[in-house]
Formats: sequence, structure tokens, C-alpha cells
Amino acid sequence: LLSCLVVCAGEPFMLPVSPLLSLAGLCDCFNIDVKQPRIFTGPEDALFGFSVLQHEVDGEKLMLVGAPWDGSPNNRKGDVYKCIVGDEVNSNCSKVNLGKKVTENKKKTNSHLGMTLTPDDPNGFLACAPLWSQECGTSIFSTGICASVSDDLEPKEIIAPTAQRCTTYMDIVIVLDGSNSIYPWYEVQNFLSNILSKFHISPEQMQVGILQYGEISIHEWSLKDYQTTQDVVGAAKNISRQEGRETRTAYAIHMACTEAFSVERGAREGATKVMIVVTDGESHDGEELPEALAECEKRNITRYAIAVLGHYIRRQQDPETFINEIKYIASDPDEKYFFNVTDEAALNDIVDALDGCEDQHDDGILFGMVGAYDWEGGVLKESSGGTITPPREAFEKEFPLELKNHAAYLGYTVSSVTVGDWRKLYVAGAPRFKHKGKVILFDLSPDGDVTITQALAGEQIGSYFGSEVCGVDVDQDGITDILLIAAPMFLGAGNKETGKVYEGFAPNGTLHSQQKAQDARFGYAMAVASDLNHDGYADLLVGAPLEDDHQGALYIYHGDEYYIIPQYKQVTSAPCSTWTVMSCWTWPSEPRVVPSSSGAWSPRVLRLPGLTPCPAPGADTPLLLCA
Repeated sequence: LLSCLVVCAGEPFMLPVSPLLSLAGLCDCFNIDVKQPRIFTGPEDALFGFSVLQHEVDGEKLMLVGAPWDGSPNNRKGDVYKCIVGDEVNSNCSKVNLGKKVTENKKKTNSHLGMTLTPDDPNGFLACAPLWSQECGTSIFSTGICASVSDDLEPKEIIAPTAQRCTTYMDIVIVLDGSNSIYPWYEVQNFLSNILSKFHISPEQMQVGILQYGEISIHEWSLKDYQTTQDVVGAAKNISRQEGRETRTAYAIHMACTEAFSVERGAREGATKVMIVVTDGESHDGEELPEALAECEKRNITRYAIAVLGHYIRRQQDPETFINEIKYIASDPDEKYFFNVTDEAALNDIVDALDGCEDQHDDGILFGMVGAYDWEGGVLKESSGGTITPPREAFEKEFPLELKNHAAYLGYTVSSVTVGDWRKLYVAGAPRFKHKGKVILFDLSPDGDVTITQALAGEQIGSYFGSEVCGVDVDQDGITDILLIAAPMFLGAGNKETGKVYEGFAPNGTLHSQQKAQDARFGYAMAVASDLNHDGYADLLVGAPLEDDHQGALYIYHGDEYYIIPQYKQVTSAPCSTWTVMSCWTWPSEPRVVPSSSGAWSPRVLRLPGLTPCPAPGADTPLLLCA
């Protein structure tokens, strides 16, 4: 790489060079001294010199140098080096250690801090790490961050506008019955260890506190006391049973709501509040339960309740009254928040069910299995809980077994949507079903049971309806507003494969494409664009790969409130092939983008005056360069 120095008003400004940086000596003239450069060196494998910035600390002139690959091979956190601009020919550079300070206590790896260095008022600078990642449960999102650094090289603020709060941002308090009747205690300890090991405990995700009760209630530890899963599991193994002849459940719940979830004990603003009550008997203060639960409701605390029936079974007593009380404690509906187990050992059987309190729909990957069951097709879900493969009969409602040899291709495309009650549904397309195609929306249980909630059928033979689907959350509130289904081989005017995209949910209709008889395969690919025109609504991109004599086109549609506006806003054509751009890249000209009268930016074809165009092999007409 070349390096050059520009001198403005007697002050030198460096352009980057890697792995060496060159800086001419300070001078009062406007000439560049190439005979007496200042040489800055750093570790080559750290990409030392990727970015540079002049800086001054207490009158001392420095050259700040980005090294985004600084760190061990398995953790390229990146860092910034400071190099003193003095009279010495070879200047020493030392690490500022911003990489360690910026990611302190966050265990972020491969952030690549130092890829960007830019001035920041007053007298400070920004150092950015574009690959900084945010951990949310088992998912990782590379959102990137920047650190605002003061003039004395100390980070003062972390800027992460694209990072979002995790759905696992929860404060969880376990209200644990420790009275004499719950036995054996080691089974309770095993349950605690197992459930806590499932939680993603960190300052950015979950916090857990435990309150044990019998005749009295005590805080075993508060939400703020432990910051890692390992520490919490270790503490749970050392909990001793409190004992006591009474079970004052109402008092314990009230204490948990008012004290355990308090700011003083570590409760965080904006965190989802979850309480898990574990008890083996009726409360001795049941008349106080309505008041205690009202306090929980007022504070928006979701309650899971577990009834341990071992004491009743051992004494051959009817547990009906006890079960009704625990159902009363649990949030509604009971089938979601209430559990009962036969004895203390069976507590571990519901660990996986309770683990779902962090996300009622277990994250995973839904695969389409087009060739399964003699090309009838199917789906497979892979998640942290294992592999779920529904049998062929699971889809019999919409795919009758008598049509099993018709090759429906179920699973040709798969996706998911979130409906109005925050329930996640899976989507699968079968573009060859009865030759017209079909799309189904369904729920998939951990046991592989399939509940089909809706089925949408194609209208034309051979259209490949359902070969591509795309759910769009237009107003970006977390609920899918519209489901788009493509039939890219739909025959239109002139018996051409124009293609068609249908709008599902509301309102029903189709998207508009260019109205001319041509093969286009409109809808062959679709994708959501977050917000191209900055109106607060998500937008849509639709591909038509055969349009314009097989050169392809990309359609842009804008969102509005809860739907996609059917009329396209812009069409981007591709008049040049890939090899054309590569062949003509050496032309001494910069590509240009010309705004249309509507303010939308679109590529235009440029003719470069005074230059000989690149001819296509075997072509008589010159090709044009696309920008």
C-alpha cells in the first residue's frame, strides 16, 4: 500500500499504510519531506494501520492507530495504539487497551475494535467495533458498537444504537417452600440446580433471587447478588431447608412482590418480572392470598406455580383443595403457568417446561424436507431441546394420504410469523400440491404434534404457488401484519411467465408489477427491507429474474401502517452483466448514482466520453458501464 502525507496550516495529516505508517517531520513549509519520515510499527497480524487519527493529549502530539485484529487468534477483540510524534526517526507505539475496557464484563469476542477512528467533540474521538455481538439466550446478534473516548484516552460512553434489549431481560424470583413436609430436600436442591443451569444469567439478560419460607420468610439471595449462571447454581447447592410447622405462602408471595423485586435488591427497570412458586401444601394464611396476588398484579409480575403432591400421596390425602389453591396463585391460563408433580423427585421432569418462561416459543431452525415421504415433503425442527420430525400423518388434514404419490413438495420454502396473541406459527409451502400449490400455517409442539391453523391454495396449474413466502411486520411492533406468497411461474398476458405475488392476512390482494407481456418470474425471491424511505414502516423487495430479456429486475414496495402498498415505488433493472462491470472496472472514472424526480436513488447507465467502451465477446454493440 502507498502512504502519503498532506500538510495543512503546518499540521501533518497521515493517510493509513499497513503494516508501516510514515509521517514526515514537522515543518513550517507546505512541502512534503520524503527523505526523513517518521516510522511507526506495530504487530502485522493485528492489521496495525487499518485506521489512523491525529490526537493531542496535554500538548503531546500522538498518532492513534487502529489494529482491529489485535488479540489472540480465537478472540480478535481489536484495539487502538498510540504513537508519539517526536523527533525520533523510529517512534514507539503502545496499546491503549481500549479493547479490554470497552468490552469489560461482557465476554464479547472478535469485535474488531479500531476498524474506524474518527474525531468526536470535545477533543475526543470515536473508536468503533463493527462486529461486536450481543448475546440473547442462545442467539448472537452482531450489532456493532462505538466507544466515545475522552482526550485522555479513557472511554466515557458506549454507543450501540442497533443493539436491542434481549427477550431474556428478566428478573426471576423463586419462592421456595422450606417447611418440614417437603422431603427429601436434596431433590429440591437438584431441581433448583437444574432449572437455574438453564437460565442465561448475566447483567444484560437474567437475574435470579430466591426467597425461602415456612413460618417465616427469608431472602436466600437477592437479584443483584450473582451475575453468572455458574455462581447461582453453586449457591443453590448450599441452600439449607428452613423447616417450620406452617406454610405461610401468602406472606411469602407478598414479601417477594414488595421486597424481592425492589430496586434495592437489584430489580431493573424494563425487565420482565417472573415469580416461580414451589410448595407442597395448602397455605396457613390462605385468606391473605387475594391481597398478595393483587400486589403482584399491580406490579406486573407473571407467576408460575408448582404443586408438589408427595406429602398428600404419602398420607393418602385428597389434594384437590391444594391444587385449586395453587392454580389460583398461578397466572392465567392454568395450562401455561400451573404444574403439579407427584413427588419431589419429579420436580426435575418439569425443568424443560419451566425453561420456556424465557421465551414461550423455543428458538430453533425449521428445515423443509422436500423429498421426504416419496416427495410428498415434510418439515424438521432442530432446537436446543432436540430434533422434532412430524410424521406424514401430522399433515393429513391438508395433504390427504390418498394423494401421497403426487409429489406436493411440502417444505419447499419455510418461514414463521407472529400473530396477534404473540403466538408463533410456522409457514410451509408445497408448490406442487394438486399442481396448483398450497401454503399452510401451523403450530408444532415439542412432541411433534401439528395443528394447522390456516391453508391457502393456489389458483393456476403450474404457477408454483407457495415456492416463496415472506412475512412482514410493517409497523415493526413484533406482530406479522402481512404474509406474501409468490407464484413466480403464474402465466399472465401473452402466456408468459409473468409471476404473481399474493397478499395474505389483511388486506387480501396482489402486488402490481410492470404490465407487459414478458417472462419475468416476478416473486421468485422476496425480502424485507427495514425502512428504506425512513417513514417508520418496513418495506419490501421483490425479484423478477427473467424480466427485461432475462437480465432481471428488482421491485421496491413501501409499507404503510399494517400493509404493503400494492403499487411498486421503484424498479431497478440490470442492463449490465457481472463480467461487464469487472471488465470495465479499470476505466478512470467514478461511478455515479442519479436521483429521480421523486427523490429515489436508482442506478443509471453511463456513457463515458472520450473512452472506448469494452466490447462483449462476439458482440457487435458496445456494453455500457453500470453504476
